[in-house]
Amino acid sequence: MKKLIIGLTVLGGLTACGSLQQIAAPVHPGGGAASAPTARPVSSKVEQLLAEANRLADRVKSGELTRTAAADQLGAARLRIAGANAVDNDNFAVYRQLTVEREAGRIDSDAFRARLEAHLREWMRRWPKYTPKPADPAFSNFLLKLYGLPPLGY
Repeated sequence: MKKLIIGLTVLGGLTACGSLQQIAAPVHPGGGAASAPTARPVSSKVEQLLAEANRLADRVKSGELTRTAAADQLGAARLRIAGANAVDNDNFAVYRQLTVEREAGRIDSDAFRARLEAHLREWMRRWPKYTPKPADPAFSNFLLKLYGLPPLGY
């Protein structure tokens, strides 16, 4: 639970104005956990992404990085940890664009959260008929976990 709260703080820290203590997404315990044995590799990659996001949030908090620079580094980590696929690439592009808009003051943290969650929910709706499905949309599942939504494919 503590890691989930830290992850939510990371998302808020990378995108929200003001304090890093502001929660960026609703917390629904167990909402992102998959019980199927096949979820273990996804979970491991999601946890690695969460750890990297936490590390970057500390650098944003200290003023060492901007939110956009941290998003770029998270994007590089996502490629290193999980590799590229069309679904994760799309969700990262939206995440990064919203981060840029937030950092420039064109949207506020509530608009950021609403727009990213709507985009994630659209992927959840499309997923059952989407082909070819990537084997492991780890970055998308990382974001879904932060929003308390179920992972894709489960």
